Amino acid sequence: MSALGDDVVLDSEKGELRILGTRYAAFKAQSFCNNLDRLVGTKVASVIMNNLEVQLGKEDVERILKTSPKATFDDVTGALVRTDLVTGVGVTRVTVEKETGSIFVETTNPCVRRVQGASKAFLFSWWAGAISRLLGKPMEVREVNYDEERNLIKARIAPRG
Repeated sequence: MSALGDDVVLDSEKGELRILGTRYAAFKAQSFCNNLDRLVGTKVASVIMNNLEVQLGKEDVERILKTSPKATFDDVTGALVRTDLVTGVGVTRVTVEKETGSIFVETTNPCVRRVQGASKAFLFSWWAGAISRLLGKPMEVREVNYDEERNLIKARIAPRG
C-alpha cells in the first residue's frame, strides 16, 4: 500500500484506489465522454451523465454531512473543491452571487474541455446535485463556457425554473 498524499491511497494488493476514503477507478474522462456522445448523441449523453452526476453530487454531500453534521456551506464546498483536485478533475473555485442565488463553478486545467454533451454534465451536474442537496432546492447547470487561452471552464449553477 502506498499513500500518494493524505487524501489518496493506492492499495496494489487489493487493486484499490481510495480518494478521501472512497474507492475510485481511474479512467480517461474526456475519452469516455467523447465515446458516449458518439454512441448516443450529445443530447442523450448529456441526459445520461446529468442523471448520474446529480445523484453522485447529492450522495457526496450526504456523506460529508453524515461525518460533519455542523459543516457550513463553505465547509462542504471546500471539501468538494478538494475532491475535484485530488480526483484529477482540475483546480476548482466556487463563488456565490448573493443577489441572484447563482453559484459560479470554474475549473482551471479541467479533465474535460467540451461545453456540450457528456463532458458538460460530467463536470457540472455533480456540482448541481451537491448544491441542490446543500440548499435543499433543485439547482441546474446554465451558461457553460470554456476559455481555451486560460484553460478554464466555467458554469453557473442556478435555481431550476
